[in-house]
Amino acid sequence: MRRQFLALTGLLACIAGSAAGADSPAPAQAFDLKPWKLQVPGPLEVKDLRNYSSAYFFLNESREMVFALDAAEKGTTPNTHYVRSELRHLPNWTVDGNHMLTGEVRVVSHLQPDKLTVLQIHGITPDGDNAPPLLRIAINHGDLYAAVKAENSGDKTDMVLLKPGVKTGYVKVAIVVKGAQLHIAVDGQEKLVRDLSYWKFSNYFKAGLYPQATKGSAQVYFRSLKVE
Repeated sequence: MRRQFLALTGLLACIAGSAAGADSPAPAQAFDLKPWKLQVPGPLEVKDLRNYSSAYFFLNESREMVFALDAAEKGTTPNTHYVRSELRHLPNWTVDGNHMLTGEVRVVSHLQPDKLTVLQIHGITPDGDNAPPLLRIAINHGDLYAAVKAENSGDKTDMVLLKPGVKTGYVKVAIVVKGAQLHIAVDGQEKLVRDLSYWKFSNYFKAGLYPQATKGSAQVYFRSLKVE
């Protein structure tokens, strides 16, 4: 009975999100999205976001940027089993420079299992192929984690608890890479410092909704998102 209730709740949330997305303004009206492109089920890449909104990506009445998905949908990007509604920041960079992403985000999840990624530092090879994600900021059953690759092969990942019990409340996340050092702060408190001198790939930021599930639905809401 509980599973049926959760499934129905997720379906209703997805339907509501679809209806809102169809009639809602583009997130670019409130966010600077010029240096970003969007990946949604299809798979489809949207490079001009000035007037784009859909059931997957829209601005709600509170001026929050909303990413929404039914995880059972078809249309994944290559090399994954999961669909996504996710922004990809266009500039690539290396860890020996200075780079920062900040965002204020909340999650409503009815996924089974309840796992999804909201922010990433993703690796890229010199010829443009995907390398492992250096960092994922993820919700795992209501807790906020950092998943950090411990070496270049991507075979070893360190899971670091950043904040337990975030539920549906907003959290402020700051990701700073400076001189091959990674710093992560949550709600103004530094939670992780990591030396990145081992990491040889170039990288780019991502933000949005990337579920690690194929059942249920989820919505991710950004009150702010900025890259410097």
